[in-house]
Amino acid sequence: MKIRLIFFILILNAITGYGQKNMADSRAIINLHKEDTTEVNALIYLGNNQTQIDSGIKYAQQGLSLAKKLNYRKGEAICLLVLARLSEDNFGQAIQYCLNALNIFENLKDKTGIAEIHLLLQGNYWNAGDFTNSLHHAFTGDKIAETNNVIGVLQFPGHRLAPLFLAEIGQIYLLRNQLDSAEIYTLKSIAQNELFNGTKWNFPLYMLATIQSEKGDYTSALENYRSAIPLAIQNDFPRDTIQIFSGISTLFKKMGKLDSAIYYAQIVKNNWTNKSEPKNLLEAINTLKESYNLKGEKDSAYEYSELSHTLNDSIYSRDKVKQLQNVTFNQQLKQQEIISSQSRYKSKVQIYSLAAGLFIVLLIAGIFWRNNYHRKKAYELLERQKSETDFQKAEVEKTLEELKSTQAQLVQREKMASLGELTAGIAHEIQNPLNFVNNFSELNTELIDELEKQLSMGNGQEAKMMLKDIKENGQKITHHGKRADAIVKGMLQHSRSSSGVKEPTDINALCDEYLRLSFHGLRAKDKSFNATMKTDFDKSIGKINIITQDIGRVVLNLINNAFYVVDEKKKALTSSAGHPYEPTVSISTKKVGDKVLISVTDNGNGIPQKVLDKIFQPFFTTKPTGQGTGLGLSLSYDIIQAHGGEIKVETKEGEGTQFTIILSES
Repeated sequence: MKIRLIFFILILNAITGYGQKNMADSRAIINLHKEDTTEVNALIYLGNNQTQIDSGIKYAQQGLSLAKKLNYRKGEAICLLVLARLSEDNFGQAIQYCLNALNIFENLKDKTGIAEIHLLLQGNYWNAGDFTNSLHHAFTGDKIAETNNVIGVLQFPGHRLAPLFLAEIGQIYLLRNQLDSAEIYTLKSIAQNELFNGTKWNFPLYMLATIQSEKGDYTSALENYRSAIPLAIQNDFPRDTIQIFSGISTLFKKMGKLDSAIYYAQIVKNNWTNKSEPKNLLEAINTLKESYNLKGEKDSAYEYSELSHTLNDSIYSRDKVKQLQNVTFNQQLKQQEIISSQSRYKSKVQIYSLAAGLFIVLLIAGIFWRNNYHRKKAYELLERQKSETDFQKAEVEKTLEELKSTQAQLVQREKMASLGELTAGIAHEIQNPLNFVNNFSELNTELIDELEKQLSMGNGQEAKMMLKDIKENGQKITHHGKRADAIVKGMLQHSRSSSGVKEPTDINALCDEYLRLSFHGLRAKDKSFNATMKTDFDKSIGKINIITQDIGRVVLNLINNAFYVVDEKKKALTSSAGHPYEPTVSISTKKVGDKVLISVTDNGNGIPQKVLDKIFQPFFTTKPTGQGTGLGLSLSYDIIQAHGGEIKVETKEGEGTQFTIILSES
């Protein structure tokens, strides 16, 4: 993450496609107010090169607004990237910007942009301490970069991105103390970088040395640290150089070479800047503290101990919970020190009171001064804690509002996705009644012509029979017209936002209709798709009071999922002789007392027990990336709960799954 941010500013102009040399050129362009793509690119340049974050965000947001107005999708995605970079301290906001940009790049089928976004997402989740999601995006990005031979544009221009993803994976495993996995991916990164890019890279060498140091292979670790130093200097990466020296100081401390450990730690301390990693400085300070302590130089050890505490508080101030815990612990420690000091001094007073009266007076004065000093420090610490807590509370509330807004957008997107899946099925279903209407209309036209002919010939009896046929045909036209009208109304109901009002609904008809619509919709997208449909409806069930649109969405989601799993099982299996696999989806209704049960059953592979408890959680999905949002079952669960009902699942691995909705008739 740290290296990528260095390159981001320098390389962004390449992806925007214009060549402004300085800020003045960009400002001149936006002052022309042409409102074209060149102005968007100028705003991107200005936003990305401001020293003040607020100013950069302002320019990037202007560029985003203009890009949307011009439908300049690539410019829109890049503006989102700039905003994500400028919002790196607000992980939730930065990640949302990245996800929006990812959606655009995926629609554009821009593999380079997609890989770059996964790289940024990996870094943001890494900064947020969410190593699980960070690994997910690192592995996803690596697969895309490797499959499509992606060459870096935003980061490492002209170089393959796959080695970078491998290095990031190795770093995460290192932070999780999974040293064997970390070493495997770090070595892969080094090998691929040298093979495809023809260069050596200091960062994976630094990580390899750190892994070897943790494993106790000090000789190899020192050799790799020393190999990484000239590479970092050659590539002009000062913060990486500081990082390597910090690792060397820690290594020498482990080896018992305290003078060397102090030497390299002092280099880190004296050359550290705000652009360097704070944790490297903390590592060096801790090395100095522990080395001086081992050498018996208590004054120096105490000095660096105090500095270590101060720096540690600064680094971890964003983590409210840890900060509060540390503050509480430190406060208790200080109070214990005060109590202990008082006890010691009181003992000394008792021992020397008769022999040194003046000394006792001075000693008591010193005790009071020290106590007052510590109380003052404790009060200042608590005041700072309160101020930081209030600020963090405001940030949490802001993040909560943003999450609520994002959730609403995702819910609407899920609803529209289900509408899209219905479209092909509706087109197929409506075609049947329309064909009947057209055929009977043509037949009536022919009968009317024949009727006129018979009347002119005076054949009254024949004419009456034809009139009867025309009337019957008209009734059939009316019947099939109403059928088409019902399908269209159902389509409109599904597309509208829920009214929230319950109304009497024929649940059997609703289930039957959505079963056929889902089947024909999937057939329209994949001609090879096929499955057996079975229904078993309890005719004793009358109309029940439900919010039709909402229950329809739940039923549709369960049916779509069932068709998906049986189709996936069919594709994965090779039928054995005499035992062919027949994909089957069943839907049934049953009345039990005052309850109505709706069951959707498939004979797919079932749900693994280890994930069964997670299937109703938001964003959890077993589908490949890009094929599922993980919201379908979560929304279904919420809808059924809002109806006062239940949704249950029974599954057996390798044999199938049954989802059952339990609703009240009233």
